[in-house]
Amino acid sequence: MATCTLPDEYFEEFKTLKKERSPKNTAMVFMIDKSKHEFKIEETFVDISLEKLQEELSNTSPRYIVYVYKHTHPDGRQSFPMVFIYFMPKGISPAVAMTYSANKEVLVNKLEIMKSFNAETVETLTEPWLKEKLAFFK
Repeated sequence: MATCTLPDEYFEEFKTLKKERSPKNTAMVFMIDKSKHEFKIEETFVDISLEKLQEELSNTSPRYIVYVYKHTHPDGRQSFPMVFIYFMPKGISPAVAMTYSANKEVLVNKLEIMKSFNAETVETLTEPWLKEKLAFFK
C-alpha cells in the first residue's frame, strides 16, 4: 500500500484557506490520484452548507473534506472552526477503502487539523451533526 503525498501547489492552496478564515462556510474536497499516489484538491466550494455539500458528493466515492464552519455562539461571538471529515461510504471496493483508510492520517497530520470526524453517508453531513461533533471540543 503506497503512502500518498500532498503536492506543494495543493498544500499552498490549503494554507491560503487556513489563513483566510472566510466568514463563509467553505469546503475543500480532496481525493486520491491513484496513478500518482498523491492527494489532490478536487474542488473548493465557498459559501456552502453541509446540506448543499451533500448534493456535490457521491455516495460511491470516498473523499477527504476540509470544512470551515461559521459558528455563532449563544453570546453572539463568531468562530470559524476548521474540521477534517473523512467521508467513506459503505459498499465501495475494498481496495479503494483500504487506500483511503491507510492515507487518512497522513493527510490529517500534513494539514495539522485537530478536529477530525468520520461520515459514511452524505445524509450524515448536516449542521446539527457538525454542531454535535464540535460540542466535544468546548
